[in-house]
Amino acid sequence: MQSDNFKNKTTIGIIINPRKEEVLQYLKKIDDWVDKCQKTINILACTYQSKYLPNTFEHIQICAEDRLLSESKLVLTLGGDGTILKAVHAVNDKQIPILGINLGGLGFLADTPPDKMLNNLEAFLTGNYLIEDRIVLECQTESKDETFYAFNDFVIDKSGFSRVIEIITSVDGNLLNSYVADGLIISTPTGSTGYSLSAGGPIVVPKTKVFIINPICPHSLTNRPVVISDESMIKLKVFTEYKEINLYKDGQFVNNYPSGIVINISKADFVIKLIKMKEMSFFETLRNKLHWGEDFRDKKRWSYNNQ
Repeated sequence: MQSDNFKNKTTIGIIINPRKEEVLQYLKKIDDWVDKCQKTINILACTYQSKYLPNTFEHIQICAEDRLLSESKLVLTLGGDGTILKAVHAVNDKQIPILGINLGGLGFLADTPPDKMLNNLEAFLTGNYLIEDRIVLECQTESKDETFYAFNDFVIDKSGFSRVIEIITSVDGNLLNSYVADGLIISTPTGSTGYSLSAGGPIVVPKTKVFIINPICPHSLTNRPVVISDESMIKLKVFTEYKEINLYKDGQFVNNYPSGIVINISKADFVIKLIKMKEMSFFETLRNKLHWGEDFRDKKRWSYNNQ
């Protein structure tokens, strides 16, 4: 049973990527920070990560995921964008804000650099931050009566077969296209910098209220990405000469389905809350992560040729 002292504390849950060697050093920094912090704070970490966590922490408690999600006022992730996605699927509709510390590569979602971690935790405790509501995709399969959610995207894939598949796509009851392609990506603005971008899709500002429909290697070069309102209902009917097609959510395999499967995709009735600091900018993140504005020319050669 929890003590009143425990209940009066601010509880922060942590989800880590155990493959990152530097995770332990940042956990130690958090543990030391709690010790020096003038505020009362609890730090929780999931039991399924306990084998990666030593017993030397004074303030970090190991607990089951359901307790972490029921008590935490903030979920902190230590890893990259994949760790954020793990946290997103754990939080789901619980509306717990997420702050991502980037120990990975690009870091479009986990965009807090490690050296800002403690400053941003302080900002959270003092209320000096912003919350961005990010839309979520809901997917329902008609024949199996299933429901899935995705933060970045849903992908219909040809299941390793060498031939293309056909995806008859309607928006709000109106036929958009009958795509003949390797697959189709339905993406949120958050997911626009993921697989959709690699497949030639546009970069969309996260707070924009749209979805992106993006074919993967379409048979016709006139088939281009289409941006639609996030209030729309997307209906897909998928045909294949092979025995099945695959469905993925946020890069994770969901299931395979027979030819003729009907899939409906729309906006979920909940959002994911990402914490952003007031000085942060999506456009600054784009410039930094994509190296926009940098001069990649050989400056020595350029100088020599222009003497």
